[in-house]
Order: sequence, then C-alpha cells, then structure tokens
Amino acid sequence: MSARPSDNDIGVNSVRVDSRVGEQKFRCWSSRERTVKLGHTADRAKAAARHTPQPTTCYTVAVNELADVERLVRASGLFAGQTIAIRPLHGGITNRNFVVSVDTGDYVVRIPGERTALLGIDRAFEADAATRAAELGIGPAVLGMLDGVGTLVTQLVDGHHLEPTPFEARLDDVVALIRRFHSSGPLGGAFPIHRIVEWHARDAAAHGVMAPAAYERLHQQSRRIEAAFGRAPMPTVPCHNDLLPGNILFSDDRVWLLDFEYAGMNDVFFDLGNLSVNSELGHDAEERVLELYFGQVTKTSWARLQLMKMMSEFREGMWAVVQQAISSLDTDFVTYANERLANCERLASRPEFERWLADAANPAD
Repeated sequence: MSARPSDNDIGVNSVRVDSRVGEQKFRCWSSRERTVKLGHTADRAKAAARHTPQPTTCYTVAVNELADVERLVRASGLFAGQTIAIRPLHGGITNRNFVVSVDTGDYVVRIPGERTALLGIDRAFEADAATRAAELGIGPAVLGMLDGVGTLVTQLVDGHHLEPTPFEARLDDVVALIRRFHSSGPLGGAFPIHRIVEWHARDAAAHGVMAPAAYERLHQQSRRIEAAFGRAPMPTVPCHNDLLPGNILFSDDRVWLLDFEYAGMNDVFFDLGNLSVNSELGHDAEERVLELYFGQVTKTSWARLQLMKMMSEFREGMWAVVQQAISSLDTDFVTYANERLANCERLASRPEFERWLADAANPAD
C-alpha cells in the first residue's frame, strides 16, 4: 500500500499508529481492513454492514523493529549518502510498511511477514509485475530491491481511497488500468486460481490448521467452475489478483494500482470478479465493468464474472486459513476466513448458479 499518510511522530519507546487520527482521505475501506481488526476480534455486526468503511485500528511498532528497518535502509545502496527519516505506514496485514524520506523523495519499504511464500507470494515475480506496472504508468515507480529481505522499494505516491459511491463513478479509470495491464504481454509468474485454493488448504494443514468444513463443499463447486470455463477456454493474461479498494489509489486526474505481490497470469474474469466482490459493486456497476472492458454484456461474460466473484471469496477465505497457521500478528483470521467462505457459499447457493455454469461454458466473445 503506497498512499501518503499523515505524519506520525516516532516516540522513544514505541510508535503508535492510528488511522483514525488521519484525514478521512487516507482511510482504507478494503474488505480485509473492514473485517479484520488489528489487535481486536472482528465485530460481526460491523462486518455485515459491508458498505460502511471502517478505519484500520491502531497497532504498535516496537523500537527494535524500527532499529532493524533503519539498519536495513542505511545498509542499502539505494539510499547511500542521503539523509534518512523513517516513519511507519499504517495498513496491511501481511507486511510491515514504512515510509523512508530521503533527499530525493519519499519511498515505501516493506518488511515481509512470516513465510509469505506460503501465501502465494514470489518476490521475483512481484518485482517483474511491479516494474511492468510502473513502466505502463499504472503503478508507482520501483526504486529497487531492499537487500536482506528481498522486498521492493517503491515511490510513495499522492492520492486517496474512495468510498463506494465515488469509487463507482471512477470505474472508467479503474477498468482502463486493469485492461492496460492485462494487455501488456505475459508475466513470468502464474496465479492458477483453482490450484491456489487447493495449495492453501494443503499448506495450512501442513502447518497444523485444517480447512473449515466449507472447503470441501466449495472445492467441488470450484471444480465445476473450472470445467465450465474449460469448455471454451480463454488465454490467461497478466492479472493483479488482489484488487481490494485499498490497493486502488485516486487523485483528481489519475488512478494508481498498488501492491503486485500476487500478480501473475490468470483468467481475465478473476480480476474483474475480484474487483467487483471486494468493492461491493451493484448490478448496474457490474454491467458497466463488462461494457467498459468488452464493449458489451453477454450471458457468458455475466456468468463468468459472477462465478469468479465466488472464486475470489473462496481464495480470500483460504488465504486467511493459511494466515492462521503462519502469522504472528494479533489478528482474527478465523473470523475473517469464516466470513469470506460463508459469502462464497451464499454466492454458490444462488438460484442462478446452475445457469451461470451453463452460460460460462460458451465462448465469451
């Protein structure tokens, strides 16, 4: 996440970061941050009110962590010979994020969470995708790789997040960026969504956390969706694969896509479904997305969008199951996983589901 935050003073013993003290424009209403409260159990009632933005709650950054970050930054050739100031950047529940201010500008440095490869993150593939996005003018400029941790250092860009209604008003800009990325040529990494959910179940179990009972039911539906798409396959394209509202940053005259950790070759409809379900787009807005991307709405494109909304929720829920096994953050990943998987089951139980499967088996053109 590379939104410019309000300044936070670095104290002697710790740094307390609370998004509630910042301006409204720096609040993030991504699904993860609405539902998963850092340091707190998720409030189910608030999570049910999915159109109500919830600011990220505060967390504490220990002095030794700040000192470790400073050592890494000062040892990096990226900032050699420059005056350095570091402050935390709130947001995110996988990495710790910091703003590094130097003579030449402000940059975002991330310290990765535990065993993030188990979440499907490959830092080399991320670098490939983020560099591509920067070259296309879609994402922030990439300064380089931070030695010692292997994460990217990117330029801090100005902007703000939008709540649902103004977000929908900017769909033309958002879809144009997604389409540009999709059209940019193959990436080295892949994100095969139907395998991803299986790998998440496998990796969680290998680390002592069994998938919820919903997994087997949803896995059967995932196989049916895969078979339907396979009857009229489309080539995979470079996808972002994590289009939470918090990863989309707006200014008056442009839009940025942030955080390419999960980027890789995938089905075009996964990105569109991911965007829709995470941004809580209504029927008309979903039709608008398809019109902007394809020029028209067909039965097949509508069906594939709806089915990939389900796969987005399935993957998000299983991602949180893996986090239960590997994360040391004080975060209620159990509630988050259960809520996302429950929403996935609600989508799969819709009376239109069988018709979507039939329509999705036809060519999308």
